[in-house]
Amino acid sequence: MNDTPTLVGTRLRQLGDAPLLLLIATGVLLGSMLPMSRVARAEGWSPLAFAFWPALGSGLALAFAGARGSSAAPEARPVLTYSLIAGVLSVAVPNSVTFIVMQSVGTSVTSLVYTLPPLFTYAFAWGLGIERYRPLRLAGIVVGLGGAALLVLGRGMAGGSGSAWWLALALCTPISIAAGNVYRKLRMPKGAPASLLAGGMLLGGALALLPLLVANGGLTRPGMAGWTVILAQCVFTSLGYRVYFHFQRVADPVYFSQFGYVVSATGVLSGLLFFNEHLTLPMLLAIGVILAGIAMVNARAP
Repeated sequence: MNDTPTLVGTRLRQLGDAPLLLLIATGVLLGSMLPMSRVARAEGWSPLAFAFWPALGSGLALAFAGARGSSAAPEARPVLTYSLIAGVLSVAVPNSVTFIVMQSVGTSVTSLVYTLPPLFTYAFAWGLGIERYRPLRLAGIVVGLGGAALLVLGRGMAGGSGSAWWLALALCTPISIAAGNVYRKLRMPKGAPASLLAGGMLLGGALALLPLLVANGGLTRPGMAGWTVILAQCVFTSLGYRVYFHFQRVADPVYFSQFGYVVSATGVLSGLLFFNEHLTLPMLLAIGVILAGIAMVNARAP
């Protein structure tokens, strides 16, 4: 009897649960929204509209797939509550703030705020007792926040006080992502498939964005090229959040939050390659300080 197919299947499942591969896949897929938002803006989409339509489209696709693939229907109320709160924290706030700020400070600078969620995630997890007190990690948080402050100050000196204010607003993104990381880990409904939870979170985010979109006249529709951008982003978002929820199941909140590093790298590289952006000396200094803080947060005590 040939056990090769079973062995291959087991190896593939182990590979699909490898935290490092999930970390990279999640970061690259979700990092696609940074350059795509610039393309969407050129096609006539407002930042709020580009946050809303991919969340709605991919949320419907994932929720439908999750509902069909579920053998037993989970309780509705916990899933709905979870979806709305997680959608606000992890989709509506960070995406809308990111796309609005990016128009003023660029893709490379905005993407750097995605290096900060691990620092805030550890701070929240430690405060709630999920993570134990580790002096080195706490020092890393302080160093990382110092790097963020250098980034804001350096941008302010380079581009005026207006740029500093935009970048200060951008810090809402990592704070909201970190709060969402901890909330999802604590309140993830038992027995619900990853696709259903991912779809519910995206739909919750779209629902939270809808009043703002209507109030700002954002339901106006660009042409076919604009919808092509939305469709492409729906594909990236659907795949990204499907992997995202599987990753959350196999990793602790602090390790999980490090996908922001890959998101940041994706954004910076796309800005340098496709949008003719440049890294300044203050930005490089801030990146070095932030990376030092990250290394301290992730260092293992002897």
